Amino acid sequence: MIRSAVVPAETTTQVFVDSTGRRKRLVAVLGFFLALFATVYMAVVGASVIQAADSGLSTKATVSTSSSSSSSS
Repeated sequence: MIRSAVVPAETTTQVFVDSTGRRKRLVAVLGFFLALFATVYMAVVGASVIQAADSGLSTKATVSTSSSSSSSS
């Protein structure tokens, strides 16, 4: 048996109504600043990763080619 959806008679009453559009503007501005912050954050992280790759290691091993014996007898 197929049942059809029954719509209540009082569907015309809306609970959250913002006729001024103030809430929509607030959400749009907050979204813009959040996206701006995320973009700046990703740029800083990307720049630090690129800079870290170019810097190399600060403690490099050195190989001495001279034949100096520093061991004591």
